[in-house]
Amino acid sequence: MTTIYDSRYVIIVEQLKRVRVEKKVTQRTLAGLLGQQQSYVAKVEGGERRLDILELFDWLKALRADPLIFLREIGWVAQERPGNIPALPLPGHVEEVHGGLNLIMAWQGEKKIVFLQDAKPHDYLIVEKEITAIFQELNNHKSKTMNREAICKAFQLAFELLPAVNPSDVYHHIVYRLYLREYTKTNAEQSWVRAGGEAVELFVARHYADRLAANGIEIKALLSRGEKAAALAEMGLAGTVGDSKLDISLYGVIERKRYIFGGIHCKASFAERVSDDVPCSEAMMRSGLTSLLFTFDAKSFPPPAGDLINRGELGTHENPSDKRRYIEEHGSFDACFCYNLRSVPSKKKTTSGKRIYVCKFDEDDVLPQKVIEAWQQYKVKHKL
Repeated sequence: MTTIYDSRYVIIVEQLKRVRVEKKVTQRTLAGLLGQQQSYVAKVEGGERRLDILELFDWLKALRADPLIFLREIGWVAQERPGNIPALPLPGHVEEVHGGLNLIMAWQGEKKIVFLQDAKPHDYLIVEKEITAIFQELNNHKSKTMNREAICKAFQLAFELLPAVNPSDVYHHIVYRLYLREYTKTNAEQSWVRAGGEAVELFVARHYADRLAANGIEIKALLSRGEKAAALAEMGLAGTVGDSKLDISLYGVIERKRYIFGGIHCKASFAERVSDDVPCSEAMMRSGLTSLLFTFDAKSFPPPAGDLINRGELGTHENPSDKRRYIEEHGSFDACFCYNLRSVPSKKKTTSGKRIYVCKFDEDDVLPQKVIEAWQQYKVKHKL
């Protein structure tokens, strides 16, 4: 019998088999529940026999699988999301290929592939399993965990277990898409807009805290409007810029006395209107304070027209975007630290003297080094 190769149908069969295996139901047992022979199940799972729509629902009923959840997981049903349905990872579906792995996505019943360079299937599957559990727990109405805390925990786990993978791909294709796939308590996309942004700020503050503390520096995520306004007031900028235009504050500590010497603006992507942060950043620099920009520069174009490759938005030296010009031409930030390895770093000399650094979360990460240098310069300037 001819094997069925239609990718839309293959996704359905693979997902049905995964559900059966996860529920520890044998082919023989499932066949008995369906009133069929074992060969019937084997032929369906082998792609030799096509299920009709009624048979599909009979299988789901026999496996005690929620049809809505099943259809959502294969990308056929949106999770009450307006606009385009994003491509979502199929649970446990990866292919080992030269130089990394292919992450298998489902989009409106079609199979989409995202290549993750330097990722190992075993490590990815551990990350997917752990993060899935973290996000599913948020759906428990008794859960007291804040969404931003859960997402921050997912970042920490993923970056630790996938250190060689492009950080922006980990953010964009793994943590973000798993959140959309697993979080169902409220609208996942709307929830991500706020909780995801705050989680990035928390991650940055926590990731660098120990290294900076060893150099007499305290880093603090400013999560509330009041905290942001208070930090700007300490800088002497109260009332001069928007009171919510700073994400992280930087303090130097000398004999338990704290001196605010700068801050970090966090943008997961430049689509978050980095231009809104420019007035605050420029005001900080005019006051002799350090203003840094952290970004994952995460941007890919979705299907049907897009290929899902996360190229970012900075452009190149020859064809720079407005976002690149904010740093290299206008000098609106003292430096930009970009964690998308496909982004193009600045040349050593730029028009403004300010540069874009492309980094990973490793020992060569430039961000903490620049923060430490800024504190040293502040101490010399103010004779502390």
